[in-house]
Amino acid sequence: MDFVNLDYYLYFLPAVFVLAMWLSLGKRKPQIMILLGMSYLFFWLASGWHVLLLLISTCVDWTAGSKMAETDNHIVRKRWLKASLITNLGLLGVFKYLDFIIESLNLVSLKFSSSLDIDTFGLLLPVGISFYTFQTMSYTIDIYRKKQKPYDSFVDFACYAAFFPQLVAGPIVRADHFRKEIEKPLRVDSTRFRLGLTLIIYGIAKKLVIADNVAVHANSIFIEGDHLANIGLVWWATLCFGIQIYCDFSAYTDIAIGSAHLLGVKLPENFKTPYAATSPQDFWRRWHISLSTWLRDYLYIPLGGSRNGTKRMIFALMMTMLLGGLWHGASWNFVLWGFVHGLLLIVHRFGKDIGFVSKFFNMSGKFGVLISWFITQICVFFTWLIFRVEDTAVLVPSMKTFLGIDGHFNMEEMFDFLPEIKLLTAVIVAGFILLHGISGKLGSGKMWLSRRHPIIWGMICGMMLSLAFYLRPAETVDFIYFRF
Repeated sequence: MDFVNLDYYLYFLPAVFVLAMWLSLGKRKPQIMILLGMSYLFFWLASGWHVLLLLISTCVDWTAGSKMAETDNHIVRKRWLKASLITNLGLLGVFKYLDFIIESLNLVSLKFSSSLDIDTFGLLLPVGISFYTFQTMSYTIDIYRKKQKPYDSFVDFACYAAFFPQLVAGPIVRADHFRKEIEKPLRVDSTRFRLGLTLIIYGIAKKLVIADNVAVHANSIFIEGDHLANIGLVWWATLCFGIQIYCDFSAYTDIAIGSAHLLGVKLPENFKTPYAATSPQDFWRRWHISLSTWLRDYLYIPLGGSRNGTKRMIFALMMTMLLGGLWHGASWNFVLWGFVHGLLLIVHRFGKDIGFVSKFFNMSGKFGVLISWFITQICVFFTWLIFRVEDTAVLVPSMKTFLGIDGHFNMEEMFDFLPEIKLLTAVIVAGFILLHGISGKLGSGKMWLSRRHPIIWGMICGMMLSLAFYLRPAETVDFIYFRF
């Protein structure tokens, strides 16, 4: 079960809506029980027996939070916090990183003739484990810091940990936010219902029309690995992937937030026109906001990033980005992705007052802002190239070509190599750039559309669904962040 499965829209979501918002209307406890039960059903359909890992994490964190709230003994509180962190990070480490660690050790051992290869376990990555472990860890950490109280009900907490709209790929919701949303019986009026449907339709169109179509071009270049010396091909593939990952991930977020609205729950926004950013720091204020704020509050600040001088800040910033990169996947290209983003943030943070750096990222006036935006986007899309290509044999020449090293530009070769849907993809890319720019200036069109006259709203939503049906590629793919 996932958001690209038609059964989700025809059966699962309508069933949850009828059970929770109609048959149990005004009855808070039955509503929460229904949401909890259906969330576990959703996860079981998506990941099978891995649902047990979610249950283990939930039980441990609930117990740890309750025990820490019962005592002021610092040693006892610290023991329960360690139990929570060890459990969550242990599950994450085994199922996400164990095989990666073994493969890395085997790679190093090739230098020693007498060394033996260690067999990997071939463990399947449970969907959403990176998200729900971070979410429940923030709960126990905040209780340890005495920034919040534990949930009064295990059922409420379990619903928070497993809430199906954001379970698989976020946004990463804080415990206090969700508690406020469910402290009263869940209700949805006509305005909120229409907003929820608008977000879902928006997400479906964004995923099928934009993300999955541009993915065809990015995959044809990076997967096959041919013609990587052609600057035009590498830049085009990088542009396509940058658009793909944003539209893919933000589409999931739209559908998640829309689904939650239909159930009377408001989830936080996760994106704010990230490709309108004019500096690396500005980009991270706009991209995957729930993760960037989580890393700030639970990693960067505890590492001393907000105090203790420049050296400590550089260390904390780089460690945060390296671990943030590793969080995205068990592969060295993700570590490199985090490292490059860390360098960009350090250069921006400490070079703002240096002449040549300020010229790139802090120019004034309309033309200066345009230059800052352009330089920022080149840096961001270069990191997307690193993010996308896991094969070193493809990544290294692609990076060199992107930077103009040993590359050439051949338009005829470029057009001959690209798949047949050249015109459609070009129109989609141009349309995305235009609409993203308008959104950055005027704000999101989703709220505007949800408030239009029902006839206008219906016509536009119908047009988006029609485009999603007719322009979707032959084979749709899972959401990218399902792998994380």
